Amino acid sequence: MQTISVYFNQRASQGGAQFWKDKIGQSLFRSELLFRSPENLDELEETLKSDLDQNVDAIVSVGGDGTVNTLIQEIAGKDVGLLVVPGGTANDLACELGNQKNINKVISRIRSKELKKIDLIKVNNRYMATNGGIGFAGDVASKVNKLRKKFPLFKKVMGFAGRKIYPLFAMQELLGLDLEYYDLNLESPDFSGQVTAAAVLVNNQSMIGGTFNVAPDTRNDDGKFNVCIVTHPTRHELLTCLYKLSIGEFPENDPHFISFETDSLTIKNLNPSKKVNFFGDGEVFDSENDSEACSEWNISIENQALNVFTKCSEKDLVDLVNEVTLE
Repeated sequence: MQTISVYFNQRASQGGAQFWKDKIGQSLFRSELLFRSPENLDELEETLKSDLDQNVDAIVSVGGDGTVNTLIQEIAGKDVGLLVVPGGTANDLACELGNQKNINKVISRIRSKELKKIDLIKVNNRYMATNGGIGFAGDVASKVNKLRKKFPLFKKVMGFAGRKIYPLFAMQELLGLDLEYYDLNLESPDFSGQVTAAAVLVNNQSMIGGTFNVAPDTRNDDGKFNVCIVTHPTRHELLTCLYKLSIGEFPENDPHFISFETDSLTIKNLNPSKKVNFFGDGEVFDSENDSEACSEWNISIENQALNVFTKCSEKDLVDLVNEVTLE
């Protein structure tokens, strides 16, 4: 019998958690299911370590990219599979893995063992699975998270707006009176130099926030990550670039949109007096009081570091052939 540990977002309502318990219980009724709702980070880490020591067969994340980010800090490099069930706002990783449509089929991937290994990006001592960076995108993530924690009603607004909440806040940020620019020094095997940028994005997959196709050729299993540097000197040029990205038009001839693939990168803030947030997987990595952590980020790829349950193209092709034959 499989032993499967199911982790819920700390902010999940009782009704929401019960819905997923019923769904997962129906699909995995032959397994021993351990439902986890840790109240704080310490409890989560302790419970996760216990699950890993007990050699559970799989871990399920019910929530958004932030929930996944918390879990991967402990299970990266471990021989356990992670199933990402989309229960958050953007659900970028779930979408990248093809886990966002038929929920019953998604959950059943544990039973059929549809596993693959993906890369993780390590930022100083913290992992991320999807996209991150600094600049206005980090500011947006910080504001959304603060509102979510401070106003419980805002969670309902997020649930109603879904993935659109991030583009809405991004537009608010860009249309504000004081759009921030950052003086940075970047060093990598593929690009080095000083830039004044509104944002630097670090991407392990093509889409960010379910809207912006910032790195169309990037994959999460090739041993590299993508970097986009946004240096547009005017608000109008920046908005034009972001609009193109939102409709799937990559700005190839835009001299202020620098994009490259690499396996390591160091970013230094040349103006330490200016607070800079790094965000990853929709979460702000640096605490408000950790000023030293905001001056430099050492970024590297952790190749094939995470086992995930995902859509298996070969299996789906066999199913399609069988369906056609039966017809």
